[in-house]
Amino acid sequence: MTDAALADTRRKYQESIAAACPKLTIVKGVLYRCGQNNDLLLVNDNLLFRFPKYAQGVAALPREQAILDAVRPHLPTATPHYICHAQNHEKVGRAFVGYRKLAGELFWPERFTQIDDDGTIDRLAVDLATFLQALHAVPPQTIDYPLQPAETQAAWGRIFARIRRVVYPRLNPAARDWTDRRFVPFLENADSFAFANVLRHGDFGASNILYSESARRITGIVDFGHAGVGDPAVDFAGLCVCYGEQFLRRCARVYPHIDLCWERIRFYAGSAFLLEDALFCTENDTEERDEVIGEVNRKAVGGW
Repeated sequence: MTDAALADTRRKYQESIAAACPKLTIVKGVLYRCGQNNDLLLVNDNLLFRFPKYAQGVAALPREQAILDAVRPHLPTATPHYICHAQNHEKVGRAFVGYRKLAGELFWPERFTQIDDDGTIDRLAVDLATFLQALHAVPPQTIDYPLQPAETQAAWGRIFARIRRVVYPRLNPAARDWTDRRFVPFLENADSFAFANVLRHGDFGASNILYSESARRITGIVDFGHAGVGDPAVDFAGLCVCYGEQFLRRCARVYPHIDLCWERIRFYAGSAFLLEDALFCTENDTEERDEVIGEVNRKAVGGW
């Protein structure tokens, strides 16, 4: 995105905030992060406004707030508390949620691999496992919003059908075969869906985990846009993708249920997340589409 385009985007976002929050004086606005699903605008150095970039994200905002309001008292880690929003605006670029910036920086894998202290790694495993254990223990019926299970056999079947229809034309033969060999056995095995649904985050990875370098602790979890009722292994797999299986095994010492989910964890982490990403990028014609499709083709050839 050019500097002029960034400036125009920032201006439009500030106009949306001013219209919905007239008592807020915007002294300074900075595009803090432009991600695949959301743009973040940092206002006055301490307020973050998240603008979904697609209609799906806009539609998810009321559900997200209902979940956050219900789970916040039960969680050991800070989460966003929306103090200003325009959730009912259906137009992309106008709908947003705003909250006070949480402490810490995103815990990217590159930052994680720089930690060579076992005590710190164990402490981080406790932080993340304790958070997930608390979140998964919140009864879904306490959420003031209708929630339907996400990771059902029928739902995954529909996703796979869309992948075949939308993504396969862009994949090489090896990648199509690689995808079939992972999805078909998973879908045909009833044990793949023999789990108890929980309230799960749904996008539990580095882009939504905050870390304090000075405290060497996890300080916050953000973006509950994919939160809902589903398979706890989805959250475990998110950690596995970002920080590796060895770290997830450390988490399992605190949250033993992880050790009952390895087949599903490996399905999600090994292929499903990547193919879902390819599907999303292709259906929405995102800038990342060709890069993600290329990754699928490379993984298939490499036997990953």
